[in-house]
Amino acid sequence: MQIAHINQHLNTQTQPKHFYLVCEINQILTTSIGDHPNFDMVASAFQMSGRTLRRQLAEAGTSYQKLVDEFRSQYAERCLKETNMSTDDIAESLGFSDVANFRHAFKRWVGVSPAAYRTQRLAS
Repeated sequence: MQIAHINQHLNTQTQPKHFYLVCEINQILTTSIGDHPNFDMVASAFQMSGRTLRRQLAEAGTSYQKLVDEFRSQYAERCLKETNMSTDDIAESLGFSDVANFRHAFKRWVGVSPAAYRTQRLAS
């Protein structure tokens, strides 16, 4: 038995029921940075009703909005740590209508402003 096949078998045995759905949605978010499809578009892509998708995500302990926020948070943190992108550029790349909305969201996600986050990371 090949190692990849064993790993795949183990993953299907040990992962939560909706693990693959969450992974697929995360892949969609990754490939659509700044222009995320809305909830109904995602449900349609999986050929299910919005209600079914909402229920399956709830069973997985999450929601579409939580997945979007988590993706945006991780992307923003990575940009602030690893690039010299301005806060304006990060906000625009994530599809925020203005930088103030991005700053408020970032502070809600991480607990500090983007500028404070970058300063803390540079100091450590």
